[in-house]
Amino acid sequence: MLGKYRGYGVFTLTVLLLSLPLQAEATVPVSSGYISPGEVVFMAMHYEDASAIEPILLTLGQDLLALEHAFQTLQKEGKLDPDFPRLVIIASKYYRLEYRFEVSPAELYFTNSATFISNHPDSPHFEPKELGPAYVIRISTGLLNYRDLAAMLPLLGGLNDQNLKITINSEEKLAVWKRQPDFERLTSLINVPEEFGAVAGGLRIAALWKAETTFYSLTDEEGNKILDLFPANIYKGKPAWAPALRPELHGRILAYATDEQVIINDITRGDRYHLNLDFTFNDPRIQEIFDGMRDAIHVHFAVDAVENKVYVLPFGRMGWINVVYALDLDTGEWRRELEVELVSDEVRRNTYDRIWIDFVSAVPDRKIVGNVDILTEEWTEGQNFPAVSVNRNQTVLLWFSLLIIPVAMLIYIIRKPRKHQG
Repeated sequence: MLGKYRGYGVFTLTVLLLSLPLQAEATVPVSSGYISPGEVVFMAMHYEDASAIEPILLTLGQDLLALEHAFQTLQKEGKLDPDFPRLVIIASKYYRLEYRFEVSPAELYFTNSATFISNHPDSPHFEPKELGPAYVIRISTGLLNYRDLAAMLPLLGGLNDQNLKITINSEEKLAVWKRQPDFERLTSLINVPEEFGAVAGGLRIAALWKAETTFYSLTDEEGNKILDLFPANIYKGKPAWAPALRPELHGRILAYATDEQVIINDITRGDRYHLNLDFTFNDPRIQEIFDGMRDAIHVHFAVDAVENKVYVLPFGRMGWINVVYALDLDTGEWRRELEVELVSDEVRRNTYDRIWIDFVSAVPDRKIVGNVDILTEEWTEGQNFPAVSVNRNQTVLLWFSLLIIPVAMLIYIIRKPRKHQG
């Protein structure tokens, strides 16, 4: 009898062995989180490929202050309950960003208690943070942008003890809420100034968020505008000064990177220099590297004051690239230099050590953390029902699916008619 069903056992064991690594991978998703400057908006987002989601993360870094401002504005106007002073946004793991509702519908509800935690038990980056009562928006990662969230924020005011959850399950339904007056106001009329950063040479960098765009300006210490910086949809590198340890260039050189180019401002001379991020140069091997990681390129800046140059070093997913672009501040000319051809010992040493003299940011960075999740307790007629964690659900489903086969075998054996021996 045992030999007859040995094949079933081998099949069951194979399914188990194949399933366990998949479960182990699913329990530690790729995730990151944002905390707004006033610790009012908390986000947790789960995704598969950081390069595909990078434009979303960069834009969120610019929009976070506006989300906080919009949420607090609706509360001050009495359109949201002040007893829920925080907004929690949870974006689920995506498969393709354009499948915004196929992965899961958008759900809006409120919670008695939310907790901001690390979901990587082996390397927690912070202690759990109790957030207390909060409004919750649970969406797919493809909906993680200001326009869609601005359409959902006013809907939170419709939640109450009789209407515990609002579900949006189609693009058509979301489009209806984008025709409401509050949506137009939150996307067009909002005007949020960023707090000023550090002073360099008597000048500051000010950021202004308006109509879904971030604008940077150079001002004096009293806030009077001196110069508008080049606008961009996405800033890969925020405007930053040459470091103070380079007094020759500090307060004179301002550098930043958009999604298309690196821009160097020479404030003293009134010159602006551009370097196209497509990096279309003659070496086909290096060009192939950049083509494969175009959306994942980060740009770091380094300064060599001795030679009066600004060096631009691109970083990709696999680390630094052995190409440096040098701007000669005396001639205004760019030159591509391979690592072995660099004339500056300092830049060559920093390349090998992966230590670059970064510009000093004059715009406060958003609070970003890795390996995060947000646990919530659903509100149901004044009673709390803690939500079961995703990992526990996956574990139960896994073992349930594995038990189906042996249980089916047992039922088959019991119910199978036995042959009478003559």
